[in-house]
Amino acid sequence: MAEPRTIRSPKEDAAAKEITIIQDAMTRLKILVVESDRANEDRSVTLAKAADIIKYAVKDLPQRTQESARQALVAAYQRWDASYRKARQTVNASVLAQVQKLAKTRPQVFNENKTYTIDLNAWAKSGDGQTQSSIIERFRPYLTEDKRGAAIIADYDKRVKERVRVLASDPATASPLDKNGKALNLRNLVEMDVRYDANKKDIDNLKGEGVDLVWTSSHADASERCERWQGRLYSLSGKSGVTANGERYTPFDEAQNANGGNSIISGYNCRHRIIEYVPGTKAPKEYDAKTIREERYVNDRQRRYERDIRNLKIEERLERANGNNEEAHDLRLKWQEKRDEYITFSHSNTRPYYLWRTRVVDGEQ
Repeated sequence: MAEPRTIRSPKEDAAAKEITIIQDAMTRLKILVVESDRANEDRSVTLAKAADIIKYAVKDLPQRTQESARQALVAAYQRWDASYRKARQTVNASVLAQVQKLAKTRPQVFNENKTYTIDLNAWAKSGDGQTQSSIIERFRPYLTEDKRGAAIIADYDKRVKERVRVLASDPATASPLDKNGKALNLRNLVEMDVRYDANKKDIDNLKGEGVDLVWTSSHADASERCERWQGRLYSLSGKSGVTANGERYTPFDEAQNANGGNSIISGYNCRHRIIEYVPGTKAPKEYDAKTIREERYVNDRQRRYERDIRNLKIEERLERANGNNEEAHDLRLKWQEKRDEYITFSHSNTRPYYLWRTRVVDGEQ
């Protein structure tokens, strides 16, 4: 009897190029938010830069993905920019108010400066090119000489870092895809589209060879979105029925298109495959609940490591864009340590690891 034909889902890095393109665009847009705010850049110039970043990113994506990716990046940039600017204005206004209060109660802090009688808020809004951030930086040397002044600057630095951290970890999302209206991370949407196209070619080849019934493979660490569809028999032509051996089968499209397409075979990070049905064969192995919980924990932990590493890398770049090189250096050490933990954890659980999933800019190894 001939060996059943097996079509594996695309390699885990099948969409590495496209995911990197999207992640690169998101990172550059976030850096633009920080740099333009710090430099008080003319809005028309900033928006033109953002448009260019988005334009050159989406042109290299699959045709059917381009418009949804463009819309998602535009919406994400607008959200990041508005949120970051509003937060910075709130932080800056707060510290300026504290500076004014300190100037009145402890004028000796500003004796060398001779500018403590200036209305700082009026100065910030005077249109002379000064930003609240630059004013704060001007007063920093004098404030840090005084205990109360040092506390103001420490609070300011802490709140700015918090805003940078929030910006770094906020992903671009695509239009709602599931019945609950939950938006999908844009990285995942792009991966799904690439994998779907690759799988469609393989499945069409199987159908062309006369194959209709196929099993889906089964593994213990399957995601919840795949678990109910794995280890079952399907018809590629969309039929339902029962084989001579009593095996029930249903249309494959029902499984593949579940959850808005984020399902078995074509879902992001899916490692399932389809196997030609041969009379007498049984469903791939099923696993007990304990094994599933243990294996899924390892899988989820790997994905969390990858997200954490990406977020720390982006945060490092944003701090550098903000002129905070010392903080950026500390963040570099943190993501390098996290990357080593990720590799060690993967080895200890006999799992492959994917450093390409931790890239935040194109050209990164």
